[in-house]
Amino acid sequence: MDIAGFLSTISPFSDLTKDEVDVIALNSIVVEFKDSDVIKSRGIIGRFIWVIYEGTADVTEVKSDGSRRVRATIKKGEIIGEMSIMTGEPGSADIVAKKDCSLIKIPREIFSSIIVKNSSALAKVASIITKRLIRKDLDEQAGVAQKLAISQSEMDDPYNLLFTSSDISIKILVINCGSSSIKYSLFDTSKRQYQLEGLIEKINKPQSFLTIKCRGKEIKKTLSSHGIAGALEEMTKSLVDPALGLLMDLNEISAVGHRVVHGGEKLYASVVITDEIKDTIKEYSAIAPLHNPFNLAGIEHMQKLLKSATHVAVFDTAFHQTIPSNVYRYALPHDLCTEHKIRRYGFHGTNHEFVALKAAMYFNKPLGELNMISCHLGNGASMCAINHGRSVDTSMGMTPLEGLIMGTRSGDIDPGIILYMLKNLQMSAEGVDDLLNKQSGLLGISGKTSDMRELYAEAENYNTRANDAITMFCYRIKKYIGSYIAVLGVIDAIIFTGGIGENASDIRARVCQGLEHLGIMLYNTKNKDLKPLRGEVLDVSEPGSKIKILIIPAEEERMIARETLHAIEREKSTKTIGQLNTKPIPISVSAHHVHLSKEDFEILFGKDVILTPRTQLSQPGQFASQQTVNLIGPKGRVERVRILGPFRDKSQVEISRTEEFKLGIDAPVRSSGDIKGTPGLDLEGAVGKITIKEGVICARRHIHMAPEDALGFGLRDKDIVMVRVKTVREVIFGDVLVRVHPDYRLDMHLDTDEANAAEIDPTTIGFIEAIQSRVYL
Repeated sequence: MDIAGFLSTISPFSDLTKDEVDVIALNSIVVEFKDSDVIKSRGIIGRFIWVIYEGTADVTEVKSDGSRRVRATIKKGEIIGEMSIMTGEPGSADIVAKKDCSLIKIPREIFSSIIVKNSSALAKVASIITKRLIRKDLDEQAGVAQKLAISQSEMDDPYNLLFTSSDISIKILVINCGSSSIKYSLFDTSKRQYQLEGLIEKINKPQSFLTIKCRGKEIKKTLSSHGIAGALEEMTKSLVDPALGLLMDLNEISAVGHRVVHGGEKLYASVVITDEIKDTIKEYSAIAPLHNPFNLAGIEHMQKLLKSATHVAVFDTAFHQTIPSNVYRYALPHDLCTEHKIRRYGFHGTNHEFVALKAAMYFNKPLGELNMISCHLGNGASMCAINHGRSVDTSMGMTPLEGLIMGTRSGDIDPGIILYMLKNLQMSAEGVDDLLNKQSGLLGISGKTSDMRELYAEAENYNTRANDAITMFCYRIKKYIGSYIAVLGVIDAIIFTGGIGENASDIRARVCQGLEHLGIMLYNTKNKDLKPLRGEVLDVSEPGSKIKILIIPAEEERMIARETLHAIEREKSTKTIGQLNTKPIPISVSAHHVHLSKEDFEILFGKDVILTPRTQLSQPGQFASQQTVNLIGPKGRVERVRILGPFRDKSQVEISRTEEFKLGIDAPVRSSGDIKGTPGLDLEGAVGKITIKEGVICARRHIHMAPEDALGFGLRDKDIVMVRVKTVREVIFGDVLVRVHPDYRLDMHLDTDEANAAEIDPTTIGFIEAIQSRVYL
């Protein structure tokens, strides 16, 4: 079967060189389908490009009565799956064989890496995708848009927590290397379950202890080796133990995911480890002396033991990089904080993100539409406020000492107490450190134990100090819930996770008690009697509860494995596809502006007035109008704010941080159009005045791209990237959203305050440094 010969006769392959077609053919296979076989199901993420080799196939959808309706027929030589290159989203229709047919199956990455190097073929693929995107817009206008949302809800693994994005089976080792213990897990991406879980304890003692869970069995051993190096060697021995039958050789492990507590300000996401990354981990050891040095030691030892594997660092702090500056800054001298990197970083981010993704799956909604409070309660405990899928506040601070009462950590205290102990009690800094981190919390209050189960046993025997410890622990959590509700406004769920959060029903009951007036209503019987299994989500709220109360078992190891897989894929995309570091991107300053609905415009200016263009904007079809409005907030006014056209379905106001103060409004950072739960204000026009109840935002930094631009960069719609900008100084902007549409022209938008801080001028350009994250692999 001459795959190369066939492909060379059809567009866009006909524009490729013989060598390029040969590479695609070499990596492709022909798959046979019988009449009515499903070639590609709705709700499944497309990771292949299909070309009809013989026969035809129907694009179908299931009607309400269960029958199928044919939307289109695909014939010989036509392509299926090209939209997966641009969006990565799940398909919204089934592709079904019409009689017997055969298709050429091409890996998406191979197709993309070849096409992007050939300008003629690239233009043709972009044209195909452009037509599909235009059709998608028309479908949305016609009310067909729900089909994609439905297909997402039908997906078994929308966020790749079960590794279904991996086209080939690889084995991933996950390691959490601490000062006194090493926890590890082995995953096979072709299987959903953990292959092995291991724990080596007391590695700094003459004797250490190994516990292995594998295939329903638990094995315990006493080890004579000690120290990190010795413990890791014992770990590798357990992985190739013939009695377990998991690995014949350590070289079967393709990747190692390392938990690293502190990534600081520089590292926004999981990343393949280089010498530069190790230097950054070492740099933040001063802030995390109890964790980073041991994390790094584990990395360096494992790089020697598993030289052929790709090593990835997954940071506890990464999920919290989206916390705004007014939240992460402390009220200390600015220069001091800047020079010494003193700020809120937050921890437990890996599990906070994991349970947020699980909750999104439970709600059958995109993560970006949900507001949640995550309560990670264990010996270490923290909470996280999640706004539209992004961390906006967390209880831990510069170190894991701040926030909730923990097993041996104090959590929030008056800083004056530290000064008192230093000055009046003549305690040393080391002594205070030890007291706050190792002698306080539940242990310090009770005087007995840091274990919640033991505290309950003591309290049952009328130990008042044990009861005090439990009561204080619950009060602090409830206090944070109240403050985060105030921050988030409307919330969808409160999530309990971690050892205490998952297992202590009475703690959950005490925390939720008295919050019924806020819409938090616990179903006491379910809360007491049911316990979720790993991988499950248990709803313990009353049926009428406005805010769902969910129990989600922590799976940091699975999340680290998933992040390892994603980091490798992003690295591969950066190296093999597109022009990430070479093609310049123009940068524009997005000044304050207003988008209006036609109805609101007519109230403000009159029914006979036309929205009149004044100047064309960088994006085709968009313009700044001659009309302006005045913004009126609780504190003050902003005059003559330009209206941008054309009209939108809902009115929206985009302002800068500086104008927030002038108006007296706290506007969240959101993508344009994402206005649910945002504040409102008054708009004053030439003849009328209106009040919008919501719609005021600070625009999220973003890049507009046409499909051809995105293909050239190897990017997809909704990717998050890091952009390096060169002005009088070099600045790297993280968390930059990529937006792809046929009507867009390549341009990065920063708000006025960001542009001023970076000293952006009309000649400034940026370069994409890396793909930070993407929803679908």
